[in-house]
Amino acid sequence: MSIKTSVFHVPDIPYAYPVGPDRLNVRLKIGRGVKQVIVHYKNLYDHTDNISSQPMELLLTDRNYALFETTIQVKERHFKYYFEIHWRKQKLCYTSDGWQKNPVPQNYFYYPVINESDILQMPKGWEGETIYQIWVDRFFDGNPANNPENVKPPYGKPDRSTYYGGDFAGIIAKLPYLVSLGVSAIYLSPVFKSPSYHKYDISDYDTIETIYGGEKGLMELVDKAHEAGIKVVLDAVFNHCSILHPYFQEVVKNGESSRYAKWFCIESFPVDPEKGNYDTFASLVPEMPKWNTSNPEVIAYLTDICVNWTKKLQIDGWRFDVADEVSTHLWGFLRKTIKRDFPDVLMIGEIWNQAGRWMQGDQMDTVTNYKYRFWLLEFLTGKIGSEDFWNHLNTYKMLYPTPMSNYLVNLIGSHDTIRSVTFLKNRSDHFLTLGFLLLSEGIPLIYYGDEIGLEGNVDPDNRRAFDWSKINSEDNSLIRALGCLRKNSAILKKGKTIPLKTKGKVLAFKRIYQNQMLTVVVNYTEQSFYLKGQGKLLFGNGFATKKSLVTLPKSIAIFS
Repeated sequence: MSIKTSVFHVPDIPYAYPVGPDRLNVRLKIGRGVKQVIVHYKNLYDHTDNISSQPMELLLTDRNYALFETTIQVKERHFKYYFEIHWRKQKLCYTSDGWQKNPVPQNYFYYPVINESDILQMPKGWEGETIYQIWVDRFFDGNPANNPENVKPPYGKPDRSTYYGGDFAGIIAKLPYLVSLGVSAIYLSPVFKSPSYHKYDISDYDTIETIYGGEKGLMELVDKAHEAGIKVVLDAVFNHCSILHPYFQEVVKNGESSRYAKWFCIESFPVDPEKGNYDTFASLVPEMPKWNTSNPEVIAYLTDICVNWTKKLQIDGWRFDVADEVSTHLWGFLRKTIKRDFPDVLMIGEIWNQAGRWMQGDQMDTVTNYKYRFWLLEFLTGKIGSEDFWNHLNTYKMLYPTPMSNYLVNLIGSHDTIRSVTFLKNRSDHFLTLGFLLLSEGIPLIYYGDEIGLEGNVDPDNRRAFDWSKINSEDNSLIRALGCLRKNSAILKKGKTIPLKTKGKVLAFKRIYQNQMLTVVVNYTEQSFYLKGQGKLLFGNGFATKKSLVTLPKSIAIFS
């Protein structure tokens, strides 16, 4: 690959983005092998020969590319710049007009001005925190008085109509356990009134489910969680609603004359649920009609729901269901509205693939990083090696501004996937993988029950009731210890990651933050793993020699 054909920069996110009133992060993506990149820059309106220079840091590499980044500062807030690349014995200059031997200002990249609203703002108090996902009905029954009829006793396999009686009171009762797990936030399955067990078909956004404890119960949960130092995240289903939602029923009744006729994606009138002549969730579920989220009235309606509940409950974040199928106009308006009063509310978009479109500082703060899960499972099943695993992760990270790296919501399972222990068919590998998650850069998301090895195949089997008899196991103790270690470690919450070369089924990496460093090794093999280096065992099963850091078989070791 020629260096001249493997270079990319545009003066826009994620290659140029403001991080302060006069500071601009700039990036250059170029073929691997480049040893040095320098950015030359000045005030856009400076017509003198004066120019500043700044060496760029090698930030990330993948199989084909290297990503360089640095921060440049111009007090006037207007920028123009070009890049000097040192390749072998050549000095090359890359500009907005391509490669130039002697760049002139007309060739430079322009970033015309930093406006206050352009500055990338990440919500405070969320960097590297640990989220615990709770399926409310399946967690713990704290108040049998609010149970629906025909509640089943744990712990059989659920079907699509099974209720187990879990509620807000049950979560309150288990807050001490969540504290012992090192959890800093809980994310609840949908809590609004709905005819289904899963609550992803909301019939009334203004009412909290009574079988969970209603509005009063949720307010108590939020208060108690905050007292325990735990944030609360709610699930917002704004792509679709229940067929029983009164606005949709009004359209069914009155057809094209209904004031809500344009609130949904109707193909023809009259609306016929039997024919399904309207768009739905996944275009397959007539019970879940899709909102027309390009309609300004719908945008205002759903935004008000989000803002009002945030104010009333003082919640800390929202996870937005199928965020990539919702109009970006809704997310932009909702973000501006809610961040005006609640700048540190975390906005998580459920997106399963590349999410650069939603991660430009004007919509989501972060997304569910299913790519992390995919490539980790590919490694664990022997389809790729460790080098490919790290390369794939870095390729994905290159899509987003650097400050977002410690906000990506990494996961090994959710209510939409096969349980990790079931997929891997190996309890030891599962718990090592959950440990790896807790030691990774980003926001780890623990799906309830994974910390006890709860099994489950595809939906609805992956939503079994929590087995509280297993919380004192040796494996659970390991996860608790790692969770608490992460909670109290700035390096694990905020540090960057440097992958280390390994062979076989071993993952090793360094976490670095403010000149402090930890070396982490996750050894999936049946033999001890020797990593060249010096250090002291901080946590786990291993030891240090004069020349090596040794991790015992089927173990995690952390060295300082």
